[in-house]
Amino acid sequence: MLPKNRTLFHVIAIAFLSTACVLIFSSYRVIATGFESQHNTLLPSLISLKQLKNQQVCNKYKNIGRELEPVNNQVLSSSEILFKTSRNDKLSLPAEPVPTIHQAARKSKVPVIMYHDIISKKQVIYDLTPQELQKHFELIKLAKMTPISINRLIAHLRTGSPLPNKPILLTFDDGYGGHYEYAYPLLKKYGYPAVFAIHTSGVGVNAGRTHVTWSQLKIMANDPLITISSHSKTHPALTKISDQQLYKEVVESKQILEAKLNRSIIYFTYPYGNYDLRVKKIVTEAGYLAAIAFGDPTEMFANQSKDLFAIARFEKSRLEKVIPQAWGSPILPQCD
Repeated sequence: MLPKNRTLFHVIAIAFLSTACVLIFSSYRVIATGFESQHNTLLPSLISLKQLKNQQVCNKYKNIGRELEPVNNQVLSSSEILFKTSRNDKLSLPAEPVPTIHQAARKSKVPVIMYHDIISKKQVIYDLTPQELQKHFELIKLAKMTPISINRLIAHLRTGSPLPNKPILLTFDDGYGGHYEYAYPLLKKYGYPAVFAIHTSGVGVNAGRTHVTWSQLKIMANDPLITISSHSKTHPALTKISDQQLYKEVVESKQILEAKLNRSIIYFTYPYGNYDLRVKKIVTEAGYLAAIAFGDPTEMFANQSKDLFAIARFEKSRLEKVIPQAWGSPILPQCD
């Protein structure tokens, strides 16, 4: 009787294991098929450089300049930059090594406008009243320009990615109190992105003129419209100070802003717009992705700059003259 029982037991065990294997294999096929189906659904939404060489793809995406935006929370210094469109497609474009400007981006003309204090009663030529600033914004709106973020500008300069037909970047230097009181509300009203350059020793100091406080700066920094740039610690002429002082101005200002605002600071704005090879070297080594200057040696469009660490600007008084020239070259470089 014992051998027969053992034989029966073995038969039952083998049958059970066979059934289990079939069920497991079937489940695996279902899971794998589902994954494959999901993968195939997602795959067409990511367009690579290789696919862009296909003329049909180029025809589909040739007019997306007005809607192409770099994906948030990516490292813009990487060798490829990911963009999104209103169709929820994502395009991966190869980027030039930092700090080189892509040859396709040289075809565009993006004006970067430099503002200083916004104050109720003007004291010097660099000042604007809130009413005058609003007139500037109305002029931008009437000309059907598209203010862009500095992230979008840098992504364009590195990849040649298309921009709106009339792009413009707005920048405000020195962290004045009027930036929070007047400029920031107007930017929110019009939905315009902007860069605010902050020298850390001036935050909360109201000697002579008011300056933003750390609490006000945090509010601005948390707004997707606003990008905070380091403007050194004490706003000296960087080309005229020692290496040790230069290091503190460039590196420590970044550390202070990042600690206070709890975010990465990847852009630097040269005080007075002045820099040289030594200054650029320290700024590069400090971990910034790009730096904003003024004129080198004259005012010019961002695309005409030497590289990402010498981004040129126009003084605000030039706004009306540069508007007709602004151009975003809204064509993918691989489809040109």
